[in-house]
Amino acid sequence: MSKASQILRLLSLALLFGGSTAVVFVAVTLVRAAKANGVPVEEAAAVNAPAFIEYAKILAGAAIALLIGEGLDFAANRGAKGKLTLARYGTSVLCAVTAFVFSFAIVPPMEGLREQIKSDAAAKAKFHELHEVSRGVFGATILFALISLLLPAFEGRRSQQP
Repeated sequence: MSKASQILRLLSLALLFGGSTAVVFVAVTLVRAAKANGVPVEEAAAVNAPAFIEYAKILAGAAIALLIGEGLDFAANRGAKGKLTLARYGTSVLCAVTAFVFSFAIVPPMEGLREQIKSDAAAKAKFHELHEVSRGVFGATILFALISLLLPAFEGRRSQQP
């Protein structure tokens, strides 16, 4: 793996895994604190939504950078690909796809509903439905990023075995 592709890949995965995990932790903590202080969940969600809206842009950028990094590696190593390397490419692509789904298919409609969820029951129901889908998609992004991040550690071990 070239240094450029490796650095791009690792920086991207740091955001996709570490950044996403941190955003989830902060959001859960803030909603719990708001609920403990008597703030309705809908209001807490509306207040916290800008963090997810802005992070979706970072997430999409990191997913693009990940695909570029993996593409550079793929182009540089056309003939030498083991099963773990192919698995890494696959999990990186899945990570990028879930990040794109979150950033472009889930967040924009949620952003449009954000102001309406306080007063419109249909908007509140649709927001809740999108939120439930987003939890799975965002969780998948984190999981695929972690797997892609860890797979090279096993690639190195395998090549050292007799």
